[in-house]
Amino acid sequence: MDTVLQPSSIMFTELPTLFPSSHAYASQLSHHEIRWRLCPMPPQHPRRGSGGHRPSFDLPELLEDTLRLEAKELRHASREEKKRRTQLQDLPEEIQQGVLDMLMGNLCSTSSSAVGRSQVKLKGTKAGLAEAADWFLLNPHLQQYVRHIEIWVPVWERRAGQPPPELTGSMTLELLGPPHAVNTMVTTNVRSPQEVENINQAYQLASSNSTLNEIFGCVGCLFPQACILTIEGGHCKKPPMIQQFRRTKSGVVEQTLPELPGIRTLILKGAWNVIREDTHFTTLTAALPNIREMHTNYAKPKTKAYRLMSSVMHHIPATLTHLNLCLEGFYCKDSVASVKMRQMQLTHHLCHDLGALIPQLEALTFTGRVCACLFTKAVASAEKLRKPRLKSVDLIVKNCCRDPNSWNDSTGIHNWAFIKTFEALVVAGVRSLQVYPDLSFLRIRFIDLDSPCPLLNPYFQLQKNRCSGIWNDDILTALGTGRPAASFSNLGEELGSRSVDKEGRVIVGWPVMRPRSIKVGSYAAFAEGVLGSA
Repeated sequence: MDTVLQPSSIMFTELPTLFPSSHAYASQLSHHEIRWRLCPMPPQHPRRGSGGHRPSFDLPELLEDTLRLEAKELRHASREEKKRRTQLQDLPEEIQQGVLDMLMGNLCSTSSSAVGRSQVKLKGTKAGLAEAADWFLLNPHLQQYVRHIEIWVPVWERRAGQPPPELTGSMTLELLGPPHAVNTMVTTNVRSPQEVENINQAYQLASSNSTLNEIFGCVGCLFPQACILTIEGGHCKKPPMIQQFRRTKSGVVEQTLPELPGIRTLILKGAWNVIREDTHFTTLTAALPNIREMHTNYAKPKTKAYRLMSSVMHHIPATLTHLNLCLEGFYCKDSVASVKMRQMQLTHHLCHDLGALIPQLEALTFTGRVCACLFTKAVASAEKLRKPRLKSVDLIVKNCCRDPNSWNDSTGIHNWAFIKTFEALVVAGVRSLQVYPDLSFLRIRFIDLDSPCPLLNPYFQLQKNRCSGIWNDDILTALGTGRPAASFSNLGEELGSRSVDKEGRVIVGWPVMRPRSIKVGSYAAFAEGVLGSA
């Protein structure tokens, strides 16, 4: 009787002796996988002319063919997977930003200490620019590799002839360094009155800073290949503005900055110290004829900043296609006075002026106070163009514009008036999809770090025809008209869990995960007395 070779008798370590050429692939298979592949094989008749007892089938040849076929399929799948994953647009947003930072330097980092490989950070003083010029003129072969120039203009300087102020303990200002001392005075209140007095006596507002004319001249001479320019103006109480030109002995002031045709991205940090009037902005952008992207960040919310940006929108260069405007940062909890904002909106409504600019843009990122007027004006302005270019809108809502006669100007999930104005903003944004067919990413979110449940902060997001966030009949109707192919994955009716206490009152529990859909009416449970207020 023929001897049949049992699959269980072949151990993982014996595979190389049976088919050495397939050891690389076989090493990826477990013992149980090998047994499973061998068990289904049907028995075959022994070959004629063979003497002795032989297996009923040629195991090495059969297993070799099986593994070769599996390896071919694995290589084909690997190629397809590799081809799919190497597309930049398929990577997460954070990874895409990292790739761009490696190629062009740290573009939009909020940390002034982060410096990319092709980024140079210079001190915006006369001595700082002179030192940089001396070094790069001695090393001219490195000038062509610089792509990103960051100029930080100091706010403070040490008083002439003043020794370092003494701090408590063994720590002195010399050990901590001037930046630490300035931050101590400006941003903290943990120092004793004597320490603050010592620092105030040792430091004064900077008086040797460079002008924008000198900064642009230095960048144009030393870094002809640069394409990104960052100007950091700093922040303090009553800060000094960076002057555009230096007055001559005759008192005549120049009116044009040196032209930088290679700069395509402008980043302004502490923008209030750089531009405070329309003429400041027009003079600045006139020297950047090829600008395509601009980031403008304000350290603290100012009514004057809203008024200024409302006027600036009428002077935006025609070449600009990407705008990132942050009027209220997250690290400052101060808010703009509601009375001043309501009065200003009668003559300078930023949402109206920014909406008129939207058809020119491809991407808009905005942080601050905004309302439905932004999209209403954007739709009306788009009718003048054959095909708007807008592809991305990202709004971080700090508050919503209210009626000038309204007394309620607060925010939060408990404020029904705010929820209704936020809903109106979302409805207007969804309706604009019909006019902007290329708009594939729309995100509107309210971020309140002090909320009793941050997971319930209202938001809406449309990405690749997939929707999430708040919804109601008006939003669904506008979505069906503006983008019929888009839809929510599910429509949740309630927030969190509900239970009834001993007295028969309904208790709403906070959710443990961010809901994928939130019905607008669900916020009425948190209104707490302001339900239905205007």
